[in-house]
Amino acid sequence: MKKTKLTTIEKKWKDKKTGEMRSMTIEYAKVNDRLLEFRTDCPKGSIVTSFQLVTDRIIFKSHIVKDRGDTTSAEATGHATGKDDGSEKVFEKLETIATGRALALLGYGAKGEIASSEEMEEFLADKETKRVEEIMEVTEAIGNCATLEDLKTLWSGLTGEMKTQVKQTQEAKKLQLQNETN
Repeated sequence: MKKTKLTTIEKKWKDKKTGEMRSMTIEYAKVNDRLLEFRTDCPKGSIVTSFQLVTDRIIFKSHIVKDRGDTTSAEATGHATGKDDGSEKVFEKLETIATGRALALLGYGAKGEIASSEEMEEFLADKETKRVEEIMEVTEAIGNCATLEDLKTLWSGLTGEMKTQVKQTQEAKKLQLQNETN
């Protein structure tokens, strides 16, 4: 098995809460490159996909056998589920995700990734959203501090990264509380 071709994917988006432009770059083995490698390595291989409709969900299954003539051949099954939202490519997307997972389980893919590029983008965007929400919560908690001691206690429980993110808010609140006590 040779090394699957990697594609650099760069995703840019505008953060909904801060308005800042964000970006991320990942190295990813596209499913079509994994398939090409599999077909080259395993000319007797087999890929069988199927789906089920359950209420408003689609569940795809992709079963891959490296050599259908060898009963001891390596095989793997990948699954993907999604909402049947009526979009044009929902079936193709879910089938591709399921097949990509099965190929990754057989070792086709960079560093053994199993998630699709869309799932990675979604995960990273969700991670960023959670980070921004946490900053907003801490900023609100700083604003709710009634005394310098409250502020000091809150500050001591924050991570270094969080302190960097909310330092200006903390300093402004500290000045406000100092002025109120004087």
